Order: sequence, then structure tokens, then C-alpha cells
Amino acid sequence: GKSDDFETLIPSIQKLGNIGDISFSGTKPENCFSFVVGGNEFYLQSNQTVDTEAEIETLEKDLAYQRGFLKSVDKKLSNEKFVNGAPEKVVEMEKKKKADAEAKIKALEESLAKLK
Repeated sequence: GKSDDFETLIPSIQKLGNIGDISFSGTKPENCFSFVVGGNEFYLQSNQTVDTEAEIETLEKDLAYQRGFLKSVDKKLSNEKFVNGAPEKVVEMEKKKKADAEAKIKALEESLAKLK
């Protein structure tokens, strides 16, 4: 599974990020920054106060970008000429991009909902 793969990376992540403990949780801890990678949400706990307004602004910018990106992918996929003319591999890549963008948008929307 995904978390098994992730577990093997923990020592490297701790070393590279100068991070203490890493744990898995279904809930967002207090006083943390969050970011999304490949549909997984990560939280960095900090002893500094989180600037919620700045965090919301960053998430909203990211969300706007992802929505724009999704729109451009949807446009390609709804273009019959593109879908019928492009190699299957290219069409599959666009479908994967669409799924990734949708997963990121969902995670960003959830993060924003928790902050507001």
C-alpha cells in the first residue's frame, strides 16, 4: 500500500527536513501547516503560530491553479479530434492528469473547509 512505501522513506524525510517524529493520523493536529502530495495530505506541526489567513490565501491560489489546470485538461479530453487523433498513451496521460487534479482539488477544498 501507499503508507508502506512511505514508511521506507521516513528516515530520509526526517534527515532532509530536519524533522522529529513522523506519525500517521486521520485528524489534523493543532497548530500545523498542511500540504498535499499525490492526493495525500501532510501536516507539519510547528511551535510557531500558524498564520491562518496566509494559509487560506496559499490554499486558494493553489486551488485556483488546479481548477484552471483541470479545465484545460477537460477541454482536451472533450475535444473529439484530440481524443481520436492522439496516441492512446497521450490520452491516458491526460486522464491521469485529470484524476490527479481532481484529487488535489478535493484535498485543497477539505483543507480550506477546516481553516474557515
